[in-house]
Amino acid sequence: MKKLFIIPLAILAAGFVFISCSKPGNLNNLPAPPPSTDEGNTTPGGEGDGGDGGNEDDTWDPVPPGWDETTHCSDIGQVPIILTYFTEYNEALPDVRYLTHINYAHGRFADPTNGTGGIVITESKKAPIKDVVALKSVNPRLKVCLMVGGWGAHADGFSMMARDAAKRTEFCQSIKSLLDQHQMDGIDIDWEYPTQSADNETGCDKSDTQNFNLVLKELRETIGTDKIISFASSSSAKYVDWNTAMKYLDYVNVMTYDMGSAPNGHNSPLHKSDVFNQRSWDESIEAHVDGGVPKVRQVMGIPFYGKAEKPPQDKNSPEYAIYAANKIFEYSVKYYEIPDILEKGKYNGKALVRPVFRVWEPTSKVPYLRDNNWKNVLSYDDPESVAEKGAYIKANKLLGAMFWEYRYDTEDHALNKAAVSSIYGRDTVLQ
Repeated sequence: MKKLFIIPLAILAAGFVFISCSKPGNLNNLPAPPPSTDEGNTTPGGEGDGGDGGNEDDTWDPVPPGWDETTHCSDIGQVPIILTYFTEYNEALPDVRYLTHINYAHGRFADPTNGTGGIVITESKKAPIKDVVALKSVNPRLKVCLMVGGWGAHADGFSMMARDAAKRTEFCQSIKSLLDQHQMDGIDIDWEYPTQSADNETGCDKSDTQNFNLVLKELRETIGTDKIISFASSSSAKYVDWNTAMKYLDYVNVMTYDMGSAPNGHNSPLHKSDVFNQRSWDESIEAHVDGGVPKVRQVMGIPFYGKAEKPPQDKNSPEYAIYAANKIFEYSVKYYEIPDILEKGKYNGKALVRPVFRVWEPTSKVPYLRDNNWKNVLSYDDPESVAEKGAYIKANKLLGAMFWEYRYDTEDHALNKAAVSSIYGRDTVLQ
C-alpha cells in the first residue's frame, strides 16, 4: 500500500488514484479522547445563517506532508471525490458515470427518543440499496456509504446515544451489521450538531463534543480500517473537536450551503460578497483548516437547490401577510425547476407573479434571480457557478465536491456534469 504514496504527480493529475493507508497493528492502541464527566446538562449552541485558488499548477497531489497513515480507511476510493447524497425519495437509480461516491440516506435511530435500538434504513422503493451497490458493475471504483442522521428531528438520538457507553456500543455494532449486510463501504455521520439542538426536539448536551470523539473511536475499532467514516460538517466548523475527531474520520463533507438566502444573502458564495455580509467557501475552508481539518480532507458542498426569502414564523402576523402577497417562490427551489422559471416564466406550472432576471455576482461567483425592482428573490447555483467551484477545488487541492441532493438536478445532470468537467477535465469519472 505504501507505494501509492510515491506515484508521480503526472499520474496523480490524470485522476483515478486510490488514497490508501496502512492498517495499525492493533486498533485498541488508537489514542483515546478524554471521557466526559458531565452528564445531563443541556446547553444549546447557536449558529447564524450563514483565497481564490490562483494556482496554475494542474498537478493533483492528494497526499500532502502530514497525512496520518495509521488511523484511516485503507481505501477511500477514487479521488478527486464526486459525491452525492441519494435519499429514499429518489425514483430512479443514479447515473454513476458522473459519481465516485454515493451517501445513501437515510439511516436513523430505531428509537430517537433515547438513542436505542440501533439504526434502521429507509430505502427508495425504486432504487433500493442492493441496486445502487450493484452499479459497481458500471463503475467498479464506486463507493456506497450509509448516511445516518440529518437536520432537525432527523438527528434525534445522537446526543442520548453518545453520552451512554452501552448505547455507543449498540450504535457501532448496528452500523457494522448494516454495512456487512448491504455490502456498503462506510458511514457518513450527519449529526446536526453536537451541543446544538436544531429545533428544540433533538436534545443536546454540553458534553456532546467530547462524547462524539468516544463514538468515533469505538466506531473505528468496530468497523475497522477497510470502511470509510466521514462526517457532514457545518460550514462554520463549529461543534467538533477536530484535532481528535480527525484521528478517526477519513474526510469531512463540508456543508457550504444554507449560508444565506434571498433577499439578503447568497446560498453558497464561493468568495466574500461585495453585496452581502455572510460566510463564504473561503471562510468555511479556512475555519476547518484552523480547527484541524486539512484541505485535502475537505469535500465541499454544492447545493442543487436555491434559497428564496424565508417566511415569517407567525402565519397570522402582518409580516406574513405582506410576505405571502409578494413572494414569488417557496423558500427552497429545486434546480430542475429553474429552467422553466427562466425560459417560460413559470414556477410550479403557473406564471410568475412578476418577471425575474438572472444576475451574475462577479465577486462571489454565483448567480441569483432579481425581480423588476432589483430585489434578490432567489440565490442558487447553476452550471457556471459549479464550474467555478470545481476549478477552485482543483486549484486548492481540496478532496472533492459533494451535492445535496441528487434528485434536485436536471434530468440531463447539468450540475453534476459541470462538476465532473471542471474537476476531471473530461465527460465522466470513468477511466
